[in-house]
Amino acid sequence: MKRQRPTRANSTEVARLAGVSIAAVSRAFAPGSSISPELAAKVHEAARRLNYVPNNLARSLITRQTNIVALMLADMSNPLFAEILAEASRRLEAVGKQILLFTPEGGQGFDACLQRILEYQVDAIVIAAATISSRMARLCLDRNVPVVTVGRHLPGVRVHSVRGDGRDGGDKAAALLLAGGGKRFGIITGPPDLTTMIERKAGIFARLGQAIDTGQVIIEDGLLTYEGGYRAALRIMATPEPPDSLIGMTDIMALGAMDALRHELGLRVPEDVAIIGFDDIAESAQASYRLSTIRTPTQEMIEQMIRLISDDASMDEPEEIEIPAELIVRSSTRKI
Repeated sequence: MKRQRPTRANSTEVARLAGVSIAAVSRAFAPGSSISPELAAKVHEAARRLNYVPNNLARSLITRQTNIVALMLADMSNPLFAEILAEASRRLEAVGKQILLFTPEGGQGFDACLQRILEYQVDAIVIAAATISSRMARLCLDRNVPVVTVGRHLPGVRVHSVRGDGRDGGDKAAALLLAGGGKRFGIITGPPDLTTMIERKAGIFARLGQAIDTGQVIIEDGLLTYEGGYRAALRIMATPEPPDSLIGMTDIMALGAMDALRHELGLRVPEDVAIIGFDDIAESAQASYRLSTIRTPTQEMIEQMIRLISDDASMDEPEEIEIPAELIVRSSTRKI
């Protein structure tokens, strides 16, 4: 005998049991709506007795809003992006929205991923550590779906962006190492086409150029990973005149470099080689590292992102927001 699926209670039944209107039931489950605590309590008690759960999909057909925000993260191995995911989820849930996570692999397929995102009728798209074409950006805008890039911007693509000031951060990182007596420098970088790398490097070289011959700066690709930073540091230190100061363009690469210096080469940090990173991930503050770094303003970026996807601002002219860099000095750099 085939078991019948139990029927689900609807808002009409909840309204009847609570002795309220259907509109009151809707308001009771809509974050931020105007309803008295007493009336809301009656609705929630009736819903509990009937095992009622609001149908957001049905509601979206009426409001034309799903309250779903798509988040595209291309690299979950970096703790910074896990932090962005956690903070975005927390803040969006507080305003009644949910995250739908997409993680396209490698550097390819971002446009295809974006095409799939649009099939879910999301209210907005947030992009971190990924990129899209101008064609796909226009497709989103034509559908009135706002797009915000977090942590970077896409030159020539008309979407909102919010990020830390990379040039300012690069300037402060280089200035700290110079003030500590740095004479020879190495940089562990990531893909050269990332605007984050470009901006940070521009700030670093502008400051170093005031004190040293920047043509002598040794640059190695750390692939944006701990292992890549470890190997890049070994290549840099194997050069005829190894640096006394290292800049990791992300904390995760700087941590790998620090371990290579201490555990494989037997060097002291910061006495033999000072090192600084970017992002201020949680691991950087741990006692085994105490890495000096330029903080990525995650909370401020997410706050601005939420403003940019709001109903009032979402389809305005694209905004490009840069948040000033904050230097965090710990024990991996020399005292000044």
